[in-house]
Amino acid sequence: MPGLVTIVVAATAAVLVAVALLEPPGWVLAVLCLLAALALAAAAAVARSLTLAVLAAVLAITSAVGASGLALGARADASGAAAYDFPLVVGLPLPQAKALFQRHGPVRFVIHRAPYGTRGTVLRATGYAPDGSYGPGSTITLLVGSRSPTAASSSGG
Repeated sequence: MPGLVTIVVAATAAVLVAVALLEPPGWVLAVLCLLAALALAAAAAVARSLTLAVLAAVLAITSAVGASGLALGARADASGAAAYDFPLVVGLPLPQAKALFQRHGPVRFVIHRAPYGTRGTVLRATGYAPDGSYGPGSTITLLVGSRSPTAASSSGG
């Protein structure tokens, strides 16, 4: 005949698995995990069981880690909601490049003039996120050529 510890552990596991199979929101599972940890802690105190106490601690930690992950995921979703592919502007005239960036909302431009390259032509663009996106409010840095077209072509570069 199974002991009290075995019955409590099996019942807790069965309830957690059954609820997880219903695919509720993550916060429901985190709260349920915390409630199960509290119930196991109470049962551990009554039964004076080290096994139940350790299981309660593991469930409490799992609940805290799950809640942290959910919070971080929510922040990532909120920050990435208005992300657009970084346009390919190298080789374009500066006004055209600026227009491409501003079509999704206002961005801040930092323009650096290079002592080479055709005047007014974008030579390099930075300011994108690691995934290659940007959004309204981004700071876009553009390197723009400053040589006249005749000087740029006669110098070979």
